[in-house]
Amino acid sequence: MRKFKSIGLFLAAVFLLGACASPAVEISAANFNEDKYTDNLNTCRGGSALDAMLGGLGGAFAGAFVGASEGSINGALASDRVEGVIIGSIVGGTLGIFVGSYKPFSEKHESVRNCLSGKGYVMES
Repeated sequence: MRKFKSIGLFLAAVFLLGACASPAVEISAANFNEDKYTDNLNTCRGGSALDAMLGGLGGAFAGAFVGASEGSINGALASDRVEGVIIGSIVGGTLGIFVGSYKPFSEKHESVRNCLSGKGYVMES
């Protein structure tokens, strides 16, 4: 049960990061149309917020794998015990998730921001 709760928390965190692919747009303009904006946002993101989130999962999993591998090696070298390998894997994998997902989400956010700017939207700073 605890394992499923951890997976749920991880997916929720990644989904929230994926939602960050929606930059803040100035909506106080008289000609702002929310339906048109939603369509343009989905076009710029390449789909819905779920699609944006799934795009960043590859980086998160790759980061977790590399982090867990490095952590297990360093844990084995530092302690010469099984516990060091386990702790190193857990810590390295957890850090790797966030490090691995940062770049894809950051690049996606900038891409969406540029796309919306090209469509005439004014970005909030």
